Amino acid sequence: MTVRSLVPLLVLVSACIAGNGSPTSTSEAGATTTTSESTVSTEDVSTGPTTTTAGDRDLELVDCDEAPDEMMIVCEAYDLIKTNYVDEIDDTVLADAATQGLATLDGADSSEPLVCATPSDEFTAACEIAAASANDSVEAAEAMVTGFATYALDPNSGYFDEQALDLLQEEQEGEIEGIGALVSPEDQTIPGDNKQCGVVSETCEILIVSTISGAPAEKAGLMRDDELVAVDGVAILGWTVDEVTATVRGPSGTEVTLTIERAGDDFDVTITRAAVSIPIIEQEVFGSVGYVRLWNFTGAAGSQFESAVVDLLADGVDHLVVDLRNNPGGFLTTAIDVTSLFLEDGDVVVTEGPGETTSYPVNGNAIVPDGTEVTFVVNKGSASASEVVSAVLQERSRATVVGESTFGKNTVQQRFGLSNGGAMKLTIARWLTPGGLDFGGTGVIPDVEMDVSELDSRELVNAVADL
Repeated sequence: MTVRSLVPLLVLVSACIAGNGSPTSTSEAGATTTTSESTVSTEDVSTGPTTTTAGDRDLELVDCDEAPDEMMIVCEAYDLIKTNYVDEIDDTVLADAATQGLATLDGADSSEPLVCATPSDEFTAACEIAAASANDSVEAAEAMVTGFATYALDPNSGYFDEQALDLLQEEQEGEIEGIGALVSPEDQTIPGDNKQCGVVSETCEILIVSTISGAPAEKAGLMRDDELVAVDGVAILGWTVDEVTATVRGPSGTEVTLTIERAGDDFDVTITRAAVSIPIIEQEVFGSVGYVRLWNFTGAAGSQFESAVVDLLADGVDHLVVDLRNNPGGFLTTAIDVTSLFLEDGDVVVTEGPGETTSYPVNGNAIVPDGTEVTFVVNKGSASASEVVSAVLQERSRATVVGESTFGKNTVQQRFGLSNGGAMKLTIARWLTPGGLDFGGTGVIPDVEMDVSELDSRELVNAVADL
């Protein structure tokens, strides 16, 4: 099974508590430090500003207490990582990651002095690179923080500038303007099941997982496992997933041309963007079986799912089939709300973060009678919050899980606002079932394995009823 990190074309969705200080869903990445000729004062940068030169440009090194507004996001991101990230990250690793972020810039056109913040002495070399690479402190700060997220943290963490954050919040409200496709960044050279990657390369590919029904991507004929290789004629090698997201999405009525590789052949497809409503709930009754499909765990999903279950129970069904196929996750709070409809007591999930373990109990809103049979259907596109719900209900023997092994994302993210209007999304914890099971990488293993990828709702219900 390949673990897929699903991106609605395009923004990552994960089990989380959203907002500033609220969860949405590591590995430590080293980097090669680049150096440049410079003259550096021997004065410790933590004692105050230090003026030096990097090449032909004056460079002022300041500590975070004296950083100008345009460089504050470097200090803010550094403090957030040090305080909240699930794993301890060494300053050398962060500084090297900042250097890698700066290396993606085209080079400085300006010879004006540059002010650069140094959260610790290890960042001096990165600031020297900034003087040669960035036009000003704003560009340097953005590149350094992007470097933190891309090269030092796990693939589920990230930096959102103000534009990307607006796109993320738009998606979580249930409607986007774009093409309406889910993609997964995957690197087949990564050993094991978890092949997530964050920067497009010769091996890190952006693959189509599915399209939203009726959306422009479906009408254009995009198919599962199509590889996206260029946008508007520009190759996406070296782009982050967020950069692909921001470029592919755009106002309704505008066009975007995607270069797609399918079965070894490349072709261009021009798609007219449109407002795409991200589906949340579908429900049907088939005899005595109530079917409800939950597409995501956005803020409104919990109440809509509850209403659907209430309606189905009122219709007299004695078996509920809950379809979580290709559900990429969402808010942990919504996962708790959904789980609580089936369990009267106990915890939904346990998170383990830096120095603490937190349990999240059900909310006392159980409405599904004990005698009602419950089946959850999952596949490898079921991720994060989908796994939280299906795993605990499986563990408590409250539901039979049917389908394929799931995504395998066992981490929780939290979004923190930055002073420039952007945000850092950090992995703050790993989740376990209350019984201590960790499905990271392997996913939730179904009780009954079957190919459910191409089944419509009626076919799915018939297949489950025959078990």
